[in-house]
Amino acid sequence: MSPRVAFLLFATMACGALPMTAAEPVAIRTNITNTTPVPAVPPSQIWSALVLATNAANPKPAPHELQEFVPRMKKVFGYNQFELAGPSVSQEIGDGTESWLVPSKSFWMGLKGRRALAKEAQGGFLLSLQLYQDQRPIVDTEVKLAPGSPLFIRGPQYGKGQLIIVLQVQR
Repeated sequence: MSPRVAFLLFATMACGALPMTAAEPVAIRTNITNTTPVPAVPPSQIWSALVLATNAANPKPAPHELQEFVPRMKKVFGYNQFELAGPSVSQEIGDGTESWLVPSKSFWMGLKGRRALAKEAQGGFLLSLQLYQDQRPIVDTEVKLAPGSPLFIRGPQYGKGQLIIVLQVQR
């Protein structure tokens, strides 16, 4: 008897649909089929940038890539000017994939992701994240990252400002 049939037999007996003692052999026929193919989930993109945040007397507008993050970064970090300190990078990420993001010569990240199952994640990922400065590991953590909900990592002080690493799952 297959495990599925055994479970169905147990479930029907527990609900009272079948007697708990069977005087004669009982055959249960199930007609459970899934004819709808399960669509493959395409990989997503994870976007990252290394940002230099400073306070300036006449702040320059943020680059286009950072526009959506500026209000939150101002509120969280208290700076009024945000510039890219390296190129922004997009990398494909899927279930079980491992990616390396290199937002600058000094900082790089290792990411291993799997799709988050929680409804709150809304198509996001559970990421195992390792952040390195040069050859030295500085962060090793797990984060849940959903589209439209960026992760900001406060980096070290740099010049008259602060380095910030931004990660976001692209829809």
